[in-house]
Amino acid sequence: MTAHRSQRLPLRVFLAGTVASRIGDAADLVALNWYVLERTGSATALATVNVLRLAPILLLTAPTGWLADRFDKRRLLAATRVTLFAATLGLAWIVTVAGPFWLLYAAVLLRASAGSAEPVLRQTLLPSLRGGRALTAVVAMNSACLNTAMILGPAIGALLLTIGSVTTAFWFNACCTLAALCCLTLLPDPPSPPPSPAAPPTAIEPPRSNHSVRHFLRENRAVRHQIALAMGPMLFAFPYTSMMPLLAKDLFDGDGGTAGLLLTCGAVGAFAASTTMSRRPPADPARLAAGGAVLLGISLLVLLVPSGLTGDAAALGAGVVMVAVGLTGQCYRTANRAAIQLTVPEHLLGRVMGIAGTDRAMIPIGTAVLGPVAHLAGTRTMVVCMGLGCVVISLLTRKPSRFRAVVRLPAAGRRHLGPPGTGRVGHRGRRP
Repeated sequence: MTAHRSQRLPLRVFLAGTVASRIGDAADLVALNWYVLERTGSATALATVNVLRLAPILLLTAPTGWLADRFDKRRLLAATRVTLFAATLGLAWIVTVAGPFWLLYAAVLLRASAGSAEPVLRQTLLPSLRGGRALTAVVAMNSACLNTAMILGPAIGALLLTIGSVTTAFWFNACCTLAALCCLTLLPDPPSPPPSPAAPPTAIEPPRSNHSVRHFLRENRAVRHQIALAMGPMLFAFPYTSMMPLLAKDLFDGDGGTAGLLLTCGAVGAFAASTTMSRRPPADPARLAAGGAVLLGISLLVLLVPSGLTGDAAALGAGVVMVAVGLTGQCYRTANRAAIQLTVPEHLLGRVMGIAGTDRAMIPIGTAVLGPVAHLAGTRTMVVCMGLGCVVISLLTRKPSRFRAVVRLPAAGRRHLGPPGTGRVGHRGRRP
């Protein structure tokens, strides 16, 4: 029992650091946006800051995956968090002395560049820390931690702005980043695999020189479809977080408080989904990801129903629908990541997850497209486009595919297993 607990302790320490880091980031973001808007009163300056925050996702996520496959992932993540810590201290100093905005932009860009590497490094570290747990459950636990931070972080940021100042939130984020770095240093060194005279007869050594990411993606339709599946939710559905002030105002005659409450309802649904999946991992994450994407679009369409109501009925209906939006969206997101990690060989995991991680850049692109739609045709039309776009694109990318499960071997990497009872390795069988 003691050995079993010691195997699972590293993941708990790692996730504790993840929660601390993300809570600080969420509180910091509230303060940063508020500071820019209060100092300039310019929507353009606010948009510029957020573009600088998001642009590195598209440019640096894939190269980070390449680095993760070639160097120690834990050291890379430690270097990333040291950079985040230093950049946050720089932001706090710039705000304290009311420095020029070009310096603020530079600090935001530096911190965003380091921050864009963090998700890929964190996800590629999870398989080595799972301690006997199912990988799908570990991915769901990671998502539950992120959703916890999504609920607590903005509230802490608002509280810090109320009782302190903008720099207080930056100092808080720096402390959270330092705590996450300390948790990372507490992780034990990965055990060295024991030498074996010969590999098992059923094992296949992962190809090194002639097995590129392009070759792997060309051969593995299951991974290609999971990457393509992101187009629907990320382009059309997840921009709802950026458009929530508009939805709250035009659909429910609300204000900023209404928008915050609806986002909290979505975070509660996401937390419920990730917690459930961590306790009961899905048997077929690829199918759950596809179903979750379609149901996410349908949930957004249902949001139009309570908008036609009034009073408490409208508020209750909107809250319930937003819980469903958060739940279905998290089902898609967690299952999608788990399906990819279960299929990709270890020596390609960083690069493939880096490619998959660029889907986060689709959210600001979708926001830029949906904003003019709302301006020209109205908010209701925008919601219809969001829901139908998510459903249609998800159905178009959900084609029948053959799924190859991948398991780890102690000394010989991974192998592809055929259907039970065939006794063949590398056989592609039909999905159950």
